[in-house]
Amino acid sequence: MRVENLSEIIGTLYDCVLEPQRWNDTLPLISAAGESTASSIVVQDRGGGGCVFEHGADQSFLRLYFEKLATSQVATARPLAFDRVGDVATMTMIAGERETQNSDFYVKWVKPLGFRDVIGVFVLKSGRRVGWFSLARSDVQSRYDDRDLRALGLLFPHVCRALLISDALELQTIASARLEETVDGLSTGIFLTEGEHGRITYMNSSAEQLLAGGALASRNGRLTAASAGARVALARALTASASGTAPAQSGRHAVALASPEGGGLVANVLPLSWRDGRNPLAALRGGTAVIVQDPAVPAALPLGAFAELYGLTATETRVLDHLARGRTPQEAADVLGVGLTTVKTHLQKLFAKTGTGRQTELVQLLARSTPPLRAD
Repeated sequence: MRVENLSEIIGTLYDCVLEPQRWNDTLPLISAAGESTASSIVVQDRGGGGCVFEHGADQSFLRLYFEKLATSQVATARPLAFDRVGDVATMTMIAGERETQNSDFYVKWVKPLGFRDVIGVFVLKSGRRVGWFSLARSDVQSRYDDRDLRALGLLFPHVCRALLISDALELQTIASARLEETVDGLSTGIFLTEGEHGRITYMNSSAEQLLAGGALASRNGRLTAASAGARVALARALTASASGTAPAQSGRHAVALASPEGGGLVANVLPLSWRDGRNPLAALRGGTAVIVQDPAVPAALPLGAFAELYGLTATETRVLDHLARGRTPQEAADVLGVGLTTVKTHLQKLFAKTGTGRQTELVQLLARSTPPLRAD
């Protein structure tokens, strides 16, 4: 293990306490210091859920192993010393005294990832959650030896302490950071507001773009609409959400937001606490979510995944692409440089494979398969 930058790594560990996204930058430093191919932190809530930070090669099997270990759903050759925070287990300890390459642990959990050796550290244990840190070496590297364990032992206590502090802070920053990253990738605009006057506490990238469109505005940090009628309707919806008087059936208000230039947006105003449940968006700060969609913006169609799901050929997929963009079969034939009969033949095959009978049904099926992601 290279320890020249040990103090720098320890410093970045404690930066992760309040800025969990820094784990993405810190794990590569730990991997390099430990001459490892991959590293990860898995924090598992006892009631389900949790968070994962990973660096390097795919670690899906190890992640699943630690998640199962958290709920005692995985058996080991002998009892592990994972009773106390700071306990370390090598692959030999997990596999037992048998030849590790023939052990269930190696064959089921390590070998599929192309790893030769793994170190696991029990880094967090509380009434709410448990956590593990792991390092892995590829099948072309040497195993971890006692010298590696002694050197890494200088680092592991600081990993434990950083996660302990995060746990004391309820790991809200971790949940918020991971959720914010996800929400920011949506094509739908999402505003989070507080109070009856709609003070904006968060907006994703799509929401920021919508503010430039004219139908919505931020005035003195408060969310409002451009037209008088929409402004009144939005204000009423925000007040109802903040005061807990949302509609009993849906829990939300739908608001049309007309634009002075024509067209506009459709918004749904949703309280983040409703029907004795708690909306996960609450982790991002705010009491109300305003979810806004621009009907005029076409979604990024998932043609590749849709074609794979229904076994479409490349030509059938191209025909579907043109039909989904609003073209008639004749227009699609002209663009593709083929005859109308050819397009109709492909269309019949599309109907048969997707279980639809009309062009509108086919396009609607594709539209329902479209995730609300930004097309960057």
